[in-house]
Amino acid sequence: MRYVLLFCLFALLSGHSAKAQVVPISSGSCTVAASGLERCDWWSGLGSRKVTTIKPPDLGSDSRSALFVTLYILAPGASLDSQSIVGGEVLIVGKNSGEVINEKKTPPSHVGVYDGSVMLMPREEPYLLRNIGKEKVELLVIEVRKQAAS
Repeated sequence: MRYVLLFCLFALLSGHSAKAQVVPISSGSCTVAASGLERCDWWSGLGSRKVTTIKPPDLGSDSRSALFVTLYILAPGASLDSQSIVGGEVLIVGKNSGEVINEKKTPPSHVGVYDGSVMLMPREEPYLLRNIGKEKVELLVIEVRKQAAS
């Protein structure tokens, strides 16, 4: 009972100091075969929902951003091409261990992937990440797209 009261007190007090968050508009997963065949499942929200406090902070231009999260599961030999990403700032987070090669770099660059590794992929530079390992590689792609002001 004591812990429940402490948790409620913590939740009540921390609720007043939390910052706004933009939750994903869309999330899903795609499994990519070495042949390039891709199978995707998507979940979509009703729009960008903002979880805010009683006194919401000024979000500036972030309020016109949309967050898209996709888990790509690359079979050995399969690739993730930047052309399949619509556009925007992209973070790629490793979800397991493996190795990919960026074939768009000259010379191609090897990238070790492990759970929690993060890669920032500049919008201006195309990339083609190919799984060169013997096991599947799971990459969580987090994309921030700018939306037109409404």
